[in-house]
Amino acid sequence: AWYKDDDTHGCIRPQKVLWDCRQVMGPDDILLSDVGAHKMWVARHYQCHEPNTCLIPNGFCSMGFALPGAISAALVHPARRILAVAGDGGFLMNVQEMETAKRLNVNIVTMIWEDHAYGLIEWKQETGFGKHTNLSFDNPDWLQLARAFGWYGHRVENSRDLVSTLETAFSEQGPSLIVVPIDYRENLLLTERLGDICCPI
Repeated sequence: AWYKDDDTHGCIRPQKVLWDCRQVMGPDDILLSDVGAHKMWVARHYQCHEPNTCLIPNGFCSMGFALPGAISAALVHPARRILAVAGDGGFLMNVQEMETAKRLNVNIVTMIWEDHAYGLIEWKQETGFGKHTNLSFDNPDWLQLARAFGWYGHRVENSRDLVSTLETAFSEQGPSLIVVPIDYRENLLLTERLGDICCPI
């Protein structure tokens, strides 16, 4: 895959992020995806090797699933690496569960794909109407937020640093947060490649 050697400073391509995630996750480790634009990329680019190792709440599309889901996964499988992937919007919907993760001292890594917007809604509006409106928002200082809850915190500004940052986060005792500014410019190209997929049920 061409994107595995991508060297980008600033916003990082989703394909590169998921390639690097797969490199540090073992076949039995568990990735949980929240709901947002990132879930389309996870479903398309994250290769699973064992059942129930990539969990996506596709049916009711419940934003805020990834963090509490990761806490549960860590309690059931404490020996496995647990990675929650969430957009900034979805993560903020259950941000209070950072306290739960710290209190239980679960070894989870939560990765926020930061785009300062409700990305999946923007994607759908762009696809359906050719424009989007009123979906942007500001974020807190994620690293200060992590420290306030007693988490470790990391920010990745260069794509070549992601693997080492993931390894560091997984080696830390307790919950860790990784913030990745994400490049969603290829969202519409992915839509074109996927085509009109529908379920007749």
